[in-house]
Amino acid sequence: MLMSAVLQRPHASDRELDGQIHPRACSKRSTSVCASRRGLPSPRRSERQVGDGGQPGWTASPGHFERASVNRFPGHSTDETKRRINATGKGAGALLRPGNELSPRIQFISHSSARALRDSRIRRKAATVEAGHVGMHSEDPAILRDIVTAELGRAGARDWSIAEDNFWCKVTPDAYPMPDQGWKLHVSATMLSAPLALARVSRVLTEARCAFKFPARLSDYWKLLEPHCSRAQAGKFITVYPLDDAESVRLAALLDDATRGLPGPVILSDRPYRAGGIVHYRYGAFSGHRVLGNDGFYEIRLRSPQGRLVPDERRPSFSPPPFATCPFEVPVASRRPRVAAVMLNDRFIVRKAVRHANRGGVYLAEDTTTGHDVVVKEGRPHACADLSGRDARDRIAAERSCLEDLATAGITPAVVDFFDQGGHTFLVEEFVPGITLQRWSDENAGPLGEHGFGGAPAQVLPIISRLTAVLKALHGRGYVFGDLSPNNVMLSPGGELRLIDLEHAAVPGTTVMVGGTPGYLAPELAGHVGEFRPAPHAGADLYSLGAMAYFLAVGAHLDPPGPDQVAWVAAVAAANPTLALLRPLVEGLLATEPERRWPLDSCLRFLAALAPERAVPHHRSRPPQRIGRLIDDGIAHLVETMHTSEDAPSPWPDAADGIEADPCSVNGGAAGILGVLTRAEPHARAAAELARWLRRRLAAEDVWPPGLHFGRSGAVWVLYDAATATGDAELAQFAVRSARQLPTDHPSCDVTHGLAGCGMALLHIALASGDLVLRDRAAEAFQNLHQARSYSNGHPQWPTPQMFDSGLAGANHFGFAHGIAGIGTALLHAGRALHQPDWTATVHEIARALYEHAEVDGDTAWWPTQRGDLSTVRPRRPYWCSGSSGIGSFLVRYWRATDDPPALDLARKAAAAVHRTRWQSGTVPCHGLPGDGEFLLDMADLTGDDRYQRWARDLAGCLEIRAADRRGRLLVLGPPGDSPPTFLAGTAGIVAFLLRLRDRSARLWMPEEAPKLAAPAAGRR
Repeated sequence: MLMSAVLQRPHASDRELDGQIHPRACSKRSTSVCASRRGLPSPRRSERQVGDGGQPGWTASPGHFERASVNRFPGHSTDETKRRINATGKGAGALLRPGNELSPRIQFISHSSARALRDSRIRRKAATVEAGHVGMHSEDPAILRDIVTAELGRAGARDWSIAEDNFWCKVTPDAYPMPDQGWKLHVSATMLSAPLALARVSRVLTEARCAFKFPARLSDYWKLLEPHCSRAQAGKFITVYPLDDAESVRLAALLDDATRGLPGPVILSDRPYRAGGIVHYRYGAFSGHRVLGNDGFYEIRLRSPQGRLVPDERRPSFSPPPFATCPFEVPVASRRPRVAAVMLNDRFIVRKAVRHANRGGVYLAEDTTTGHDVVVKEGRPHACADLSGRDARDRIAAERSCLEDLATAGITPAVVDFFDQGGHTFLVEEFVPGITLQRWSDENAGPLGEHGFGGAPAQVLPIISRLTAVLKALHGRGYVFGDLSPNNVMLSPGGELRLIDLEHAAVPGTTVMVGGTPGYLAPELAGHVGEFRPAPHAGADLYSLGAMAYFLAVGAHLDPPGPDQVAWVAAVAAANPTLALLRPLVEGLLATEPERRWPLDSCLRFLAALAPERAVPHHRSRPPQRIGRLIDDGIAHLVETMHTSEDAPSPWPDAADGIEADPCSVNGGAAGILGVLTRAEPHARAAAELARWLRRRLAAEDVWPPGLHFGRSGAVWVLYDAATATGDAELAQFAVRSARQLPTDHPSCDVTHGLAGCGMALLHIALASGDLVLRDRAAEAFQNLHQARSYSNGHPQWPTPQMFDSGLAGANHFGFAHGIAGIGTALLHAGRALHQPDWTATVHEIARALYEHAEVDGDTAWWPTQRGDLSTVRPRRPYWCSGSSGIGSFLVRYWRATDDPPALDLARKAAAAVHRTRWQSGTVPCHGLPGDGEFLLDMADLTGDDRYQRWARDLAGCLEIRAADRRGRLLVLGPPGDSPPTFLAGTAGIVAFLLRLRDRSARLWMPEEAPKLAAPAAGRR
């Protein structure tokens, strides 16, 4: 890990380079090294990362050891499981011996091992994997579990169980006293060495009667090896749970002896037991302590000696908690003093990290020989090693080979140096000044025509023409690029284009692993990501060029290929003059069949004949036709997939990527869906069942985080509304009693997670029920909220404390979800309802802050996300959570209360921003079309202007075109092609917007109007 974990600050020590080795003490080799590595690069996968959560600051694991459902062997009882284990033969030791050939062929299951495993349902032929020809998903899916089963059988282990969940396979002696926490062990491996490593490790652990886990399938382990896996999780093939510190030290020594000589990457979150070994250790949770965290997700925590529950930090560096005393002897290499800077090859001084990745980092460095800036790419040993045996170092070597072949074309960076140091491979490239096309689009996309948004024709057409010429030059040298996407093309200050990150470039027909950037990967390849196949011909790059043309014209990425892609392009072109001009080219390049895609010469002729001034949209968009069916099918889907039995942990799946959401919350739980079902009259029975489930869960778990969407206040709000709608007096009383449990003070002050949202819920129930206790608690909450403000440049602010235990620590936003727009909405309503002029005076100050920080672009208005960082105004964000629609939701209410003209003017511009970017926005309610559409309906309701109703219907049309049939139900799909049920990220939030559009109902979880205020004094504007 020579550099990936360092360089978080300007000067990093040599010792901290990834791998915890000392560069100056290591042997170096020059550019003649690795002649055998001149193979073809494997693609980068930019799919979802295992272990990376959706919430800021969270690192998730695919699952904790003890929390998955224990099914033993699927389809078999516990007794039968034990019988099958006991009936096995000689075990996995005969399966993979040290002498077995690892490359280029691997005999995963020998004939003798097949006999040994006969009674374990593994009567399979020998599975031979040809290096470079079989994909990641072609292996026997049960091979890893079968190895362990055989080893347990060999040992005569009669009292063990094996439990498999969606990712892990967990092996435990019966009645194992799993510790809460301690020094766990991790064993890394490559794809090729994994079966042998598991065979040796399982033998040791079976004899020691120690619990452990491993990925259920070899293809699952690839998710922990691939280039963009979370660095804190990467390489953790086997996790071992010793009973105490002494046992951890003893087992580490045994496992190190058993696995000596096997390859595997260094695990960045751990410390290696021995330099060059694959056994590692770190302090962390075993069974741990499960708590509902401040961000609305369950966490497994550690208990300090003082009894405090503290996070189990998973960082890409060895960082045990301060109270954990390490029982291992610290290697001498780990005690080296820090030095001022990192020097590579006695020539390059590393100045900063450009990015970190599992495969290795990318760094900006100074060439001390020339004084020039250079870019250094790192390949970590054994990282990302696939079934062909090629790892990150081989990919770096292949990229170097490609760059040298293209050196005279002038379309790629020049190679400056190439060397090995400390076992890591480094490629040094010429620094290419300029910006990526992604950043160019972020900075230049803006209002187009009457109702569009994107890149202006006069700017876009020259870039596409030059990009086409560059691609033609690449193809002329016998290469395909393989990953033509906005982040892989640099635009220089003089307008020239250079291709960067050529890790996917290949000669057509040679064997590569398929991969690339979703949305830019040709349809003939998209279904084969992770497989070894012949490198595509030029037609794959042509598809990518069409997606690039679309991106530059629209300022948004094209969804992955689908049956309605032509209809989508046509619909977007109706509002986008640049895309309307380029539509024949884009459609010609995006043809499903490679042979039908326009050749590059045809593209160049078409582009040369275009005149930017002729750009006009073709026609107006067609209004949506299937809103009723989207509503009916969406609600039916929610009801059909609901599970509300008393023992149901959640009515719908509430875990993704190892993160378990609060099943009661508005965000991802029952409360958000109950709010929708309460308005769906034909489904009153389902709503009542869900309300009963929610009541049981709230009563059973006495935890009351304050947030409206990620806490429990939104759940209490919706329970009271459901009780009112059904006339259930007992449920209403429960909701009132529960509301009294909500806090009236909290470090977080925002709407979604903190005190502003909690105050809104308290006041809503207090006003609806007439409960004076709740009214007093609401007043207390708002008074504490008001007093928590501070000032910056004369404007109020409520930053989340830096030391607060939350992924939002340090956030200081303008938007609705986490910033002053949401807080202003809460204080506006409370100040009027509770007659508190001090609070409303602060609301005037909030409005003035939003006036001063607005960036007006034509008829649109935008705001930075983060206070103090004006650069966050781009890329443009129209969203509810942190952008124009959330801020506009405050401004139009403020205007309604005060008649202050600037508020209405900016609210109208925010609405125009939302409408113009409808084709750039996604389907997620939090930061997409449903949330933006709710703001447009606010504008229609509060201003009386029907155009905003029409604009909201346009947004519904953008949702409709993304809908597809799923088991007979028409559902709006997100980019991965799924339809989660949740309110802030899926079907429930979409249906809520469409219901309101159809029925003109009120907005969920938003306070109703109160009496008008006096207009602010002139000096306050």
